[in-house]
Amino acid sequence: MLLACDIGNSNIKAGIFREDKLVEFHFLSEIKELIKLVKLNQLKDIVVSSVVPSKTQYLTNSLHQLKLIPFIINKDSSFNLKIEYDRETLGIDRICSAEGSYYLYCYKKEFKKNQILISIDMGTATTLNIIKYPGIFEGGIIAPGTELMFKSLKNETAQLPIVKSKNYKNIIGRTTNESIASGVMHSAAGLIERAINLVKSQTGAEEIIIYITGGNFEHIKPFLSFKYVYEKALVLHGINAIFKKNMRTNQHSQAI
Repeated sequence: MLLACDIGNSNIKAGIFREDKLVEFHFLSEIKELIKLVKLNQLKDIVVSSVVPSKTQYLTNSLHQLKLIPFIINKDSSFNLKIEYDRETLGIDRICSAEGSYYLYCYKKEFKKNQILISIDMGTATTLNIIKYPGIFEGGIIAPGTELMFKSLKNETAQLPIVKSKNYKNIIGRTTNESIASGVMHSAAGLIERAINLVKSQTGAEEIIIYITGGNFEHIKPFLSFKYVYEKALVLHGINAIFKKNMRTNQHSQAI
């Protein structure tokens, strides 16, 4: 069995794969919980995607004490997608999200020239990642997530309150809280809608296939009008796909 870990700014997602099947999904808050999961299931193969170096180091040190060496995905890892993006600045979570979309779609269907794949991750930041035929990661968009927008309005103004998505009532807010909620929610949804429309028009794609993940999805869901597939473990599927790619690459190198 394989443990795939996605260490984000706000939380940790962990999935246990048996072959290619995700058999367990865990939403964690601390590295200690991850270590307990490793011990409980006697896991040996561990692959990690992380955007928080301090947590990565803590996890690595803890696993070394158990005589385990995790595979840490980085910019120099082998990917199933061809990267047409500055690798020095590429967030590993973004490529894992894109790889997850590519894997899940291609597992069932053929990816065609007239299609564009987009993975959207609605976490601390909202990212849109563009994949073109035959499997090229081209880049995308990074924007503040809804919680960051709410906090920014609170922190950078003298009198505006802290607001939550639940304060949304209507496009026309009738209180300051409702107005802020309306502005943030429609800003987030509008950005995504506009980006998708522009990608379609500028690439000439006949079909846009969209996969969405992330903790803020439920808040934004009512405002989305396009067709998509929601997958809570999207990044974990990408991590699993990248791990398999690197294992095959290593085996091939050793054979040579």
